[in-house]
Amino acid sequence: MKTCHRHLKAQSNTSKFYIPQLKLDSGETLDDVEVAYTTNGILSESGDNAILIFHALTGSHMLAGQFTKNDNPGIPWNEELEIGWWSDFVGPNKIIDTNKYFVVCANYIGGCYGSTGPNSKNPITEENYNFNFPPISFKDIEVSQKLLLDHLGVISLEAVIGPSIGGLMALEFCTLYPNYVNKLISISSGYKLSTIQLLHNLEQAYILDLSKDSVVRKEEYLSLARMIAHKTYISLELLSNRAKNESLYDDDLIEGFLNSPQESYMMHQGEKFIERFTPESYSSIIKGWQNFNLEMESISNLKNIKTLVISVDSDVCFYPEEQIDFVNILNDNKVQNTYHMIQSTKGHDSFLLEPELFHEIIENFL
Repeated sequence: MKTCHRHLKAQSNTSKFYIPQLKLDSGETLDDVEVAYTTNGILSESGDNAILIFHALTGSHMLAGQFTKNDNPGIPWNEELEIGWWSDFVGPNKIIDTNKYFVVCANYIGGCYGSTGPNSKNPITEENYNFNFPPISFKDIEVSQKLLLDHLGVISLEAVIGPSIGGLMALEFCTLYPNYVNKLISISSGYKLSTIQLLHNLEQAYILDLSKDSVVRKEEYLSLARMIAHKTYISLELLSNRAKNESLYDDDLIEGFLNSPQESYMMHQGEKFIERFTPESYSSIIKGWQNFNLEMESISNLKNIKTLVISVDSDVCFYPEEQIDFVNILNDNKVQNTYHMIQSTKGHDSFLLEPELFHEIIENFL
């Protein structure tokens, strides 16, 4: 498979990787594929100091540092994107020290932050794919990122790291390329789709499917889908605390509702989200998550990969029980692993909000 490279006129560590043709897990072929990515740090001459980070559901390749809309034309944008989503974790002398490591993070195929996705132009029809974008599996994303790493000259990975659904991809990546990776770090993630995730994804997918026939209300449907998901990202305690200073909506919007700050907070989260994401990409990535199905026998491929599993006790997106179950499976397959449970009131998003809780655990493991 031939590949070539395109540079964006952005900051020096932001680029695009071009794949002329990518054979998908579904059997379909995707042409003229672009993968937006960032690098931080310098790759060693031996090519073995790299770390690959898979982002969460609505994250991006904009991992660490400052970003501007002018440097990222054509993508949805709000102020949340101006600072890299893991800037507190990645950088010189930080948890993932870019004085030591070459850190790569890529936006997923199917996303809306520069990689080929539903809002990209179909090279055959010259119109946007929209909801006709071919189904993308997590494996498709992983394969595209391995091609990127090969192009960058990465000979082996010191670690693969993934929070949330990024942890599912990090795990599967390691089972696909076990001789390429030294360490795996799974944060607030798991190894399979839980029943509650299955149902939450169905609810969101159903709402997004309705948006296909309603251009006028498309953004409202996306906002509602986000509200369904957001309940699982933060603890109820944190939600209530954040909502205390929330201005109440006009209760005429939905008769008999929006009389509490908690309701107004959730409405605000939905409205913010539609500024920085698209319903088509949200649907594409959720569909990939819904169909994630790791071959359990492949976990034995991790025997030579040291694995760190981190739970958050208040997480209601990936419950700690899921990580404990994962650790038991690792033990059954004689995979060397370390497990940590973090105490936090912040819930699933602790990995974004509380770097101080993760610092010593990750630093000691690396």
